[in-house]
Amino acid sequence: MNNKILKVLMLSLVLLWIMLYATEGIAKTIWQPEQYKKYRMGIFAIVVLNIFFSSYLMFAPYHLFGQNPSDGIYSLLVTAHISYLIIGCGLHFFSQVDDKKIPVQDYQ
Repeated sequence: MNNKILKVLMLSLVLLWIMLYATEGIAKTIWQPEQYKKYRMGIFAIVVLNIFFSSYLMFAPYHLFGQNPSDGIYSLLVTAHISYLIIGCGLHFFSQVDDKKIPVQDYQ
């Protein structure tokens, strides 16, 4: 197997894990912990749907509109993903701080 293919595969798996982490953070802010456990497969379905939708947006505009108009769509897609990941990971981190899974020192 080619090293470049293996490297891209590993980076894709890391990105999938980060997207799952971010989606869990958003779900934890929306639902109560009891409800959240019921919706774990739904969360995974949202991540998979997000990946398929993003893949469609990566390939379709270039073939439909050409290279120049597609650049704006690609930059919007990247901006949306980066903001989704930052917000979702931040919410997941703060939910763990709130649940006392991550200790926070009191300076008193």
